[in-house]
Amino acid sequence: MIRILIGPKGTGKTKTFINMVNEALSTEKGNVVCITKGSRHTFDISSGVRLVDTDEFHIKNIDAFYGLISGMISQDFDITHIFIDSITKLISCDLNDINNIISDLEVLSEKFNVDFTLAISSEATELPTNISKYKF
Repeated sequence: MIRILIGPKGTGKTKTFINMVNEALSTEKGNVVCITKGSRHTFDISSGVRLVDTDEFHIKNIDAFYGLISGMISQDFDITHIFIDSITKLISCDLNDINNIISDLEVLSEKFNVDFTLAISSEATELPTNISKYKF
């Protein structure tokens, strides 16, 4: 399953996102991962969640990002949910690039039974129509 939390800056997405990550820790039957740019959520997210700072791994593009995700799943088959904060900032992509990312995540989600939740700072109307079905 893929879900997209989208909204303009200043609408409370970050608080909602952090609450979702922390809640998943108690509801998921496996491991929870949260991918962010920088360490700004270090004290907001429970220590039981694996927090991954992409700045530490120099993730700059979609291919490197896909490799990071694939590597995490290949090393830990107990991962059941991966949260991705501000994906357009993590890899410097725009909303049109999200199509490619979603396609890759769909394959991983189905094959390895991992749920993905993405947070995107943008107007919901700017989301490409073929992936707007993931918006909640």
